[in-house]
Amino acid sequence: MEGSEILSLEVIEASLSTKIIGRGQRLDNLASENGDSSDLSKNELWDEIDSTNTRAAALAAQGCPEGVMVIARQQTAGRGRLGRAWISPPDAGISFSVVLRPKIELSRLPLITLATGVAVAQAIEASIGVRPGLKWVNDLTLSGRKLGGILAEMPGHALIIGIGINVRLKADELPDELKDKVEWLERAVGGPVDPNLVVMELAHKLEAQYELLKAGKTEEILALWRAYSVTLGQMIEARSANQVITGKAIDIADSGALIVEAEDGTRTELVAGEISLRLQDGSYC
Repeated sequence: MEGSEILSLEVIEASLSTKIIGRGQRLDNLASENGDSSDLSKNELWDEIDSTNTRAAALAAQGCPEGVMVIARQQTAGRGRLGRAWISPPDAGISFSVVLRPKIELSRLPLITLATGVAVAQAIEASIGVRPGLKWVNDLTLSGRKLGGILAEMPGHALIIGIGINVRLKADELPDELKDKVEWLERAVGGPVDPNLVVMELAHKLEAQYELLKAGKTEEILALWRAYSVTLGQMIEARSANQVITGKAIDIADSGALIVEAEDGTRTELVAGEISLRLQDGSYC
């Protein structure tokens, strides 16, 4: 860790010019229902926590303001899609969650995830000059490897957006099955990365996407997602429940669903599930 920057809430908050993300603006109706919520309006930075999403959901249930951020230097029981564990060693990555309260239906979660992906990709590109790819629906990739992930959840009347980004890992300490599958920012740039710069950019980019989402500017969000996509135009295999679908990913629907065209021309809109991209040898990863 010598010479490497670590997350600092003081540094992050001092650089924010956002109106919502990280600002903890109290909602009057929540304040009246839950009493004085001033103690819930503060962003949190944990040295170690089980899951930033779990903590953010608990704060939301207590009536915390929209925009409160929960960040951790280490996450011991984080969650990915489909219930997978997302564990982050000390200072190895950015574990970030934010509480939002949009008036949006649960069915639009895929679109929320895509908008968040755009924000994360933009933030990484702006802060360190590396351009990640977006793999439908929630993966961040770099050089064909997984760089991070997104988990959007709607417990109760709040939207919790969770983001995990690999910053610094040690290749010799990774399990053999992951060594060729994960990437991290410091290896990509060949030197130290200040995670505070990434989080600062993330807060601003995420707020911009959130405003587009609330304004119903779906096509603008999708156009940006397409620009970062590593999925569109590729042959994919999708697994959803007991169904396996193979075909070419041709576009994204307004809902955020992935449109897949089979060899016979049949088109399917995937709203959930997991996809793998076909490699040159014909296998899927």
